[in-house]
Amino acid sequence: MRKEMKPGVWLIVLPTTQFKTTRINVQFLAPLQRATVTKRTLLTSLLETNSAVYPTQAALSAHLESLYGANFSIGVAREGKLHRIGVTMSTVDDRFTDAPLLPQAAAFLRTILFEPNMQAGSFDEATFAREKENLDHYLASLDDDRQTQAALGVQQLYFGADQDQAIPSFGTREDLASLTASSLAAYYQEMMQHDQVIITVLGDVDPKQVAALFADWPLDARSQTVPAVAFDLPTHPDVLTQTTKVNAQQAKFDLAYHVETDLMGPKYAATLVAEELFGGSSLSLLFTNVREKASLAYYASSMFDAFRGLMLVQTGIEGKDRQQVADLIRDQLAAVVNGDFSDALLKAVKDGILDHQRAAYDSPRFLTNQALYQLLVPDAPQNFDEFAQRIKAVDRQAVQQAAADMKLQATYFLTGEDSE
Repeated sequence: MRKEMKPGVWLIVLPTTQFKTTRINVQFLAPLQRATVTKRTLLTSLLETNSAVYPTQAALSAHLESLYGANFSIGVAREGKLHRIGVTMSTVDDRFTDAPLLPQAAAFLRTILFEPNMQAGSFDEATFAREKENLDHYLASLDDDRQTQAALGVQQLYFGADQDQAIPSFGTREDLASLTASSLAAYYQEMMQHDQVIITVLGDVDPKQVAALFADWPLDARSQTVPAVAFDLPTHPDVLTQTTKVNAQQAKFDLAYHVETDLMGPKYAATLVAEELFGGSSLSLLFTNVREKASLAYYASSMFDAFRGLMLVQTGIEGKDRQQVADLIRDQLAAVVNGDFSDALLKAVKDGILDHQRAAYDSPRFLTNQALYQLLVPDAPQNFDEFAQRIKAVDRQAVQQAAADMKLQATYFLTGEDSE
C-alpha cells in the first residue's frame, strides 16, 4: 500500500511474514544545499540522543530495552539532488511478544521527532554542546583516514564550484563552527514544516491499522516539492588533476569519471554491468590485472553513483607507481570498450550482480530503501524478477557502449612527502 496522507507526506506499508521483526523508516527529504547539510547532520545526533520525554541517553536506552531491545537510529544520506534524514526503528514482530510493540514503537518515534529536548525555543545547551563537540571530533578524525580523504578530495575536484555536490553528505567543520542551539532549533522547525516525509512500515502488519497509527502525527501539508533526483554534471575536455602531500606511507590515487546513464532507465542495467566488469567486483579487470597480476595496488576498485552520474576508482599504491597504475587503469576501461573480455567473464559478472541483488531481498533495510526509490524514481524495478530481466538482457555491445560513455574527468593523488 502506498498513499499520500497529505501533500508531501507519504505512507508506504509493506506487509510480509518474511521476517521476525517490524521495521519503521521515516525519511525527511529536502533539496541538497551546502547551507543545510551540516545542520541536518548535527540535528540527527541531537534527536537520536534524547528528547523531552527521555531527557537523558540512559532514559532513552532504558525505554528501548523495555521494548524487547528495539533498535533505533538516525542518519543522513545524499541521493543526487536530495539530502535525506532517515529515522529507523526495528522491533520484534508482534507475533512473538506478549503485547503489541508496533503501537509503542510509533508512539516512541512521535515523541522523538515532535518533542525534542528544547527549552524556550532552543535545544538543551548541554546536549547541544556535547553533540557538536562529538561531530567536530569525528570530522577532524577524517583527516587521519587517508582513503576517505582521497575519496572526498577527488569528488571535491570533480564537482568543482558546485558546492552542494562537492560537500560531504555529513557536512564540514567550517559550517559546524557557526551553529548554535537556537539556530539549529530554528532549522529543526523549518525542516519539520517543509521537508517531504515518507513513512515506510515493513512486517506482518495490517495496512489499515498502520495508517491509523500515523494519521494523527502533526505533519502539515508541504508546499515544497521534491526536485528531480538525478544530478548530471556537464563534461569538460581536460582532466583535472590535484596532488596533495601528507605524512603517509601508502599513496592513494583516485579517479572520477562522468558516466552517461539514465537513472533506472534502459541504459542503467548496461552501465551497472560495465562498471562491475571494469572495477566493481572481485571478478573485475581492475582487481584481476592491477591488483593481482601486476601487484601494483594494495586495493583497486570502482563504485558507481547512479544518482550523480559518477564512477569513482579508488586505489592504494606506492607513490612511484602512479603513472604505471594510471596507464593500467586506462587500459582496463579500454578493454571493456573494445570488448576484450570473454563471454564466460561477462556471464559471471552478471550472475554476481543477480546473486548480490537476490541476497539483498532478504534484508528489511534493502526493501524499505527500495520502496523509497520506487517512489522517487518511477523507472526503478518493482521486484527482483524485473531487475533480473533487465540484467539478463544486457549484451556485449551494450556493455561496450556503456563503458565508452565513461569519461575521465579528475584524478586526485594523495602521497607521502618523500614517496615519489
